[in-house]
Amino acid sequence: MASKAAKLKQKRESRGRPKIEHVAREPNGRISRSPLDTNCDMLELRADRLGLSINNAKDPRASSYIGYLNLIGKVDGISDDQYEAAQKYLALRRSYLLAIKAPNAERSEESAGTPSPDISETYVDWCQNTVDRFDECRKVIQRAQNESRANLWAALDLCVIQGHRLDHMIGDIRLLCNALIVAFRV
Repeated sequence: MASKAAKLKQKRESRGRPKIEHVAREPNGRISRSPLDTNCDMLELRADRLGLSINNAKDPRASSYIGYLNLIGKVDGISDDQYEAAQKYLALRRSYLLAIKAPNAERSEESAGTPSPDISETYVDWCQNTVDRFDECRKVIQRAQNESRANLWAALDLCVIQGHRLDHMIGDIRLLCNALIVAFRV
């Protein structure tokens, strides 16, 4: 025969819907509906998906396709110089969008060196200089496009700017980055 306290405890535990045991749960306690294993670390998932080691998956470059190509090396991907040229192009493009006051331009920490957008002579000079540099860069890309059969503009837009993973364009990306190296040396 159970005591009065044991009977009350049993009664409290049997109230409501029974709890489902041994299932994956979200941090708030709900049962997880995710098909992924919730015990798996996100770095392990990134490393497995990209075919990288855990140390390379921790590298911030692994978050972009161009960075991934740089991490896998010169043989299968792109070199450090090519990666730096692509990054310089992205920074120049951000500055160009700010200079022409494009609606989708984003101010970031990298654009902190730009003058304030108040109309001043230094701001106008900065805008003109940025537009001129961007136009020169586009001319160098067009010259490289004319010399090769590769589709450099598609590689630039899809892989460098938008970050899509298109493995069949790796050769085009290499040619594009080589042209960018030339553009930024001038």
